[in-house]
Amino acid sequence: MKKLFFFTFLLIQTLANAQTIQEIYKTTGSESLTKGSDESDTYAITITVTNIRNHKGVIRFKFYDDATPFPDDKGFLRIVVPKSQLKNDSLTVTYYGFTSKNMAVALLDDENDNLKMDIGWFFPKEGHAFSDYYHTALRRPVYDDFKFLLTSNKKIVMKMKYY
Repeated sequence: MKKLFFFTFLLIQTLANAQTIQEIYKTTGSESLTKGSDESDTYAITITVTNIRNHKGVIRFKFYDDATPFPDDKGFLRIVVPKSQLKNDSLTVTYYGFTSKNMAVALLDDENDNLKMDIGWFFPKEGHAFSDYYHTALRRPVYDDFKFLLTSNKKIVMKMKYY
């Protein structure tokens, strides 16, 4: 029981810390992130989020790389997407202007838009997801679990996890 409590505490702290920073970048869903750079040196990332349970609040994306790996408080980019862009229980957005490097994407379904992950007795009340990785282990996720090398345009599927 102590191990389960400790794991839950670590997971909650990691996800809560990853999302408590103020909003940096609000988006309409298809944005260029670097202006004026040579387009041949940059790539697009299309993210599809599935199994979103309701249309309340916002989706908070946080992008990580080797210089700012998960669970870094800020990552290298934070994007907030209103859930008004949902189609049924999924969301698809595309962002342009990423250079070639190791990256990872995490997200929080911030249902009450309060800039943090709300916690119940032991588990989060709000959902989370990671780039091309569905977390099922009894440990907190690490950067290596969901990082990828961006060398061309990339499509990512993020399946929401709720407790």
